[in-house]
Amino acid sequence: MRLEAYFITYSLVNLSTANYIMKKKVFVLVILILISLFLLFSKRRAPKLEEGLTAVIYLPAKVLAKTTSHPRETLSQGEERLLLELERENERLRSLLKLRERLTHRSMAALVIGREPTNWFNSILLDKGREEGVEENFVVITPEGLVGRVNKVHRNSCQVLLITDLESEIGALIERSRVQGVLQGRKRGLILKYLPLGADVREGDVITTSGLEEGLFPKGLVIGRIKRIEASHPQDLFLEIIVTPKANLSRLEEVLILK
Repeated sequence: MRLEAYFITYSLVNLSTANYIMKKKVFVLVILILISLFLLFSKRRAPKLEEGLTAVIYLPAKVLAKTTSHPRETLSQGEERLLLELERENERLRSLLKLRERLTHRSMAALVIGREPTNWFNSILLDKGREEGVEENFVVITPEGLVGRVNKVHRNSCQVLLITDLESEIGALIERSRVQGVLQGRKRGLILKYLPLGADVREGDVITTSGLEEGLFPKGLVIGRIKRIEASHPQDLFLEIIVTPKANLSRLEEVLILK
């Protein structure tokens, strides 16, 4: 229910912002109408009556039509940025909600609240911890793909070891050919290991979890795509395959924790 709460909260903020903008429009229109009425009744000559009535009716209608057709023209730069950011957050939360509905595992939404300063690309800190039921080795994902697993749990937060960490190893499966191997972290990327030289593998192949780590990573989670296949040396027995993570691990903001 936390994800739905986040979504409702941001939707209400959007609604409040829209209401505020609408109130500004109404206020401006009321002022224009009052000014027009004043001009109308201050006219002493009858021929000016038609001109005054036109001012009362036409001018506010013109302003309303303009602001309705282009609502953002009346916004300041700060308001524009706020609305854009809220729209982006709502879009990300909708994607998380859709992902959660497809999952067979129970899950909870979490916000990224920090990164290890000495390990920027290999671990993140989330705002859920022991009090919310988080345990070590819980899997963390986004709608794009696998993020990593929880390796430290605190009272109200937890640390996640990203799949790009050098200590990360994941049973992997090439979705097209069903060839299996092991993905290991490699700075900002991944390397697929233990594939024989004649394995059916191509650049662009999608890599998913194989589910062979005693239930640690559920089977079928998208990890990334094969970027290139390294030329092997004559003495090598296995291919060396470079994989790009599907999730953008350097721009994480909201994630799902699988229970």
